[in-house]
Amino acid sequence: MDNLARIDTVQNSGMDVWSVSRLNQTISNVLQSESAIQGIWLEGEIFNLTYHNSGHIYFSLKDQKSTVNCTFFKGANQKLKGLRLQVGMQIMAFGGVSVYQPRGNYQFNVQRVTLAGEGELRLRIEQLKKKLHQEGLFNPEKKRPLPFLPLTIGVATASTGAAIQDIIRVSRYRFPEINILLAPCVVQGEGAVSSIVSAIQALNDPSLGVDVIIAGRGGGSFEDLMAFNEEPVVRAYADSRVPIVSAVGHEIDSPLTDLAADAYAPTPSAAAEKVVPVRQDLEQMLDDADYRMANALSQRLRNVKDRVIRVATSAVYENPMAILKHPAETLQWQLRELQSSMQSTYIQSLRSLEKFSHLPMLYQRELDRQTNRYSVLSERLDNFSPLGTLKRGFSVVRDSNGKVIRRAADLKKDQEVELLFGEGRAKARIESTEKSWQ
Repeated sequence: MDNLARIDTVQNSGMDVWSVSRLNQTISNVLQSESAIQGIWLEGEIFNLTYHNSGHIYFSLKDQKSTVNCTFFKGANQKLKGLRLQVGMQIMAFGGVSVYQPRGNYQFNVQRVTLAGEGELRLRIEQLKKKLHQEGLFNPEKKRPLPFLPLTIGVATASTGAAIQDIIRVSRYRFPEINILLAPCVVQGEGAVSSIVSAIQALNDPSLGVDVIIAGRGGGSFEDLMAFNEEPVVRAYADSRVPIVSAVGHEIDSPLTDLAADAYAPTPSAAAEKVVPVRQDLEQMLDDADYRMANALSQRLRNVKDRVIRVATSAVYENPMAILKHPAETLQWQLRELQSSMQSTYIQSLRSLEKFSHLPMLYQRELDRQTNRYSVLSERLDNFSPLGTLKRGFSVVRDSNGKVIRRAADLKKDQEVELLFGEGRAKARIESTEKSWQ
């Protein structure tokens, strides 16, 4: 009862009592009017990421101490080109603070997103890599073989760094007489891009007689190696007239110059090993070749001597005409074989023809048989023909129109008719007709 009384006292005291909606609305108005938290860049790591079916993107940003909910509405996130947000991605989000009034939660409304620090650089590198790949700058067909034994090596790197010392040390150890020509350049920081390009172009001067170029630097951070991912530097590697080796010290990420160069190595020392042969190995190779050549020549000389001896002691050497003896005997034998074969073939042919000597008699016999058969058939045919019937005493009566008269009733008195006999014809006039023979 006391609590109800106090509530009633508050309601009737004329105090300004706010609703929850009014409170949230006021807070929203205050936050949106506060310029200090509108139009700001917020950096953090993405988590709780959701791509909604509506096209909106919801996620949270966190740092080491705090988190904040973010909304990236469809109308704003359409500007994301080639970038898809992922959990764990470090980004910089531009926008302002607002309140979601139904729940009273404040949130950060994102209007634009960019990758923070190294992430943005990696995206730019990936986009450049895709562009140059489409141009064919990295095609394996463009790679040239490194010279087997270069006399002069051009090196594009810092003059005071460990890279040039490593290259000189390894190269001179492997081949003390090798010539090394340094084109010093800045390999990181401001001016590095143009300095590296100029050094590579200088070493391509034909008057210098450079056989192969090593261009690079020792290891460093991702940012330290960025110059070797810049487009002008990558193109300078690809456009080099002289075969070029990319020698940028790295453990994980390979710079784009590795793809554009004719060859690449993980360190400057490894590049020197790839380019410069070991003199002792070459000398050993020459000694082995000399030994094999001497053995081959000795064997060849022995073979020639043996052949000369065989020729000098042969009967042909003493009597050159003897060389024709065996072929002549072979020819005579083949000739006899041919004559024998021809005679055998001739005799077999005559015997085959004898088998057909009785053909005229068989032909005459068959001819007589067919003649007799023809006579019989001809006689039978005459018996069945109208002329044969007429020859046996019958005749054919036709009227003046050529119609055959078959009955006496078809004739009239004084009608002229034609009589056909086995041989000849006659005309007659009908005097009378009878229906029967009696």
